[in-house]
Amino acid sequence: MSALLVFYNKKQVGPAMAEWPSSRKPALVLQSWRERFDVEVKKVKALSPAQIGCAHDPKYVRDILACRTKNGFGNTLKSVAATLPWTTGSMVSAAVYAWQNQCNTFSPTSGFHHAGYAHASGLCTFSGLTITGILLRKNYGAKRIGVLDLDSHLGDGTLATMARTGADAFISHYSLGAEDIHQGNNEAWLNSLAGRIESTFSSCDVLLYQAGVDCHQDDPLVDSGHFTTEQIYQRDHIVYSTCKTLSLPVVTNLAGGYQKPLEKVLRLHDLCAKAHLDVE
Repeated sequence: MSALLVFYNKKQVGPAMAEWPSSRKPALVLQSWRERFDVEVKKVKALSPAQIGCAHDPKYVRDILACRTKNGFGNTLKSVAATLPWTTGSMVSAAVYAWQNQCNTFSPTSGFHHAGYAHASGLCTFSGLTITGILLRKNYGAKRIGVLDLDSHLGDGTLATMARTGADAFISHYSLGAEDIHQGNNEAWLNSLAGRIESTFSSCDVLLYQAGVDCHQDDPLVDSGHFTTEQIYQRDHIVYSTCKTLSLPVVTNLAGGYQKPLEKVLRLHDLCAKAHLDVE
């Protein structure tokens, strides 16, 4: 059994916020994975303001990092701003390694897909998916990047930053949140997922996969999906097995998950790692 390649630095962990635990989730997920699986932690290179600015208004980037503008959590805490070059850096570092080594990697990060070109929204401050796609093409020669966003909510910020920067010309995007998937049709959706991946992403060099678990039926913020625990595992298994057939490297991040206690969310993220290792 191969190891999970996890791109993590403790600097990407934010302060404890009781209402929104996602800022401290990276460390807890990594701890859980280490207890259950073979994990190899890889180095993360933090992004510069200029690199982050490839997908954003440069003034917005400067104001966020200087704590002059509210972040996705609605505050201007220095402890939150300090994590942002590392969370985006984790995603980019994982993607570069996956592209260069043609393998799957993990970035234990959240808080990307609602961030707009010059504003934060919905716990998201910087558009890490668009940033990663742009930098992969600009600096590392990838021609087409896929974004498979299976978080329960529409990746509106990803779409907006792609359009604003012209990245929609080379990023293929699918968001579960754009569809009304519920308990009455989610099994049919799962049965169509492999074909959807093949038709949308077969020409891509790398796939950025948002493995959100807020699409679980018990999540208080569930919008689209309403999956059972077994269906969450099935979803992830389909993603990894289909991409293995396509020889398509997958870069997975955590995205959303809001059940309480937080251990329920951690167990769902464990299923993602297990699905990957079962396919490998």
